[in-house]
Amino acid sequence: MDVLLLKDVPKLGRAGDTLRVADGYARNFLFPRQLARLMDEAAKKQVLSLRDARQRKSDRLSQESTALARRLDGITLTVKARAGEQGKLYGSVTTSDIAEQLAELHSAEVDRRKIELTEPIREVGRHEVEVRLSPQAVARINVVVEEAD
Repeated sequence: MDVLLLKDVPKLGRAGDTLRVADGYARNFLFPRQLARLMDEAAKKQVLSLRDARQRKSDRLSQESTALARRLDGITLTVKARAGEQGKLYGSVTTSDIAEQLAELHSAEVDRRKIELTEPIREVGRHEVEVRLSPQAVARINVVVEEAD
């Protein structure tokens, strides 16, 4: 049976996809939960509108992330942390700390998972960090870790 997915279904497809599924699966699982509908002429029109909406949303998010990456690229954040005599931090500077600094100082809400650190920063000094907002939008920021008084 050919169906149009109305919502994303894990391990099956995304909203707007047209699929061939078993009759029982469609009747007993997809249709009662309103995850899909039978493929007909009205559904074909709905496919086009769902795909257009998905494309518009994707384009908008891409533009926003590119603009934010341009705004953040090259900025320097200063983080104060307690350190020992050799410049080793007692704790570490993590992606959460960097995300908080970006939100406070630059009004940029960045998910901490988009900040790429191979390992937490554990030394005083200057560190370059990548913020990967989308596959096309990457900003490189400098994080300067200073010893707290």
